[in-house]
Amino acid sequence: MTEPVVEPVDEVAWPVAVKLRERIGTALDGALGGAPEVVSVVPGRDVAIDWCCEGQAWVRIVRTYPSLPGEFPAGRGTALDEGADPGAFWTVELGAGTARCAPSPDDQGNPPTAAQLERSAAELADDAGRIRRTVLCELQKLPAVEAVWIGEQSSVGPSGGCVGQEVLVAVMTNICVCEEDG
Repeated sequence: MTEPVVEPVDEVAWPVAVKLRERIGTALDGALGGAPEVVSVVPGRDVAIDWCCEGQAWVRIVRTYPSLPGEFPAGRGTALDEGADPGAFWTVELGAGTARCAPSPDDQGNPPTAAQLERSAAELADDAGRIRRTVLCELQKLPAVEAVWIGEQSSVGPSGGCVGQEVLVAVMTNICVCEEDG
């Protein structure tokens, strides 16, 4: 597993992303497709799938926004002036997924067999199930997490010999970004 080299000054999104990455790495240790070679928090809107044949798993920070418990996962703007509502929580939306080698034609140009295609689909379904259980059962155990909302889990690719899946999840945190005055 790839560990971050530095700790950014982000007490809201980064710690949740790292904890989810750690738990997904553990959940994928016994995966049908094998433990991924690379498990990391990745930058950007789209994931650079560079390690699919070795197995790649990721968590990406999609967006962070304020919300209220009764309105979660919907976002809201929050005024920052005197008398403003201090009851906003931070929601962190994450994407968590895996990529594996896609079945491809053999050296004679023959397409993948039905068994190869089904094995690939089974490996991704196994990854998806492990990630879904991690999101649903493990994220709520984190002290900074108030609520979890799971969104769609969708396919990625095939493209460039890689195929994968990703689930979107929103986590409402109880993190205060302003230090309290004594």
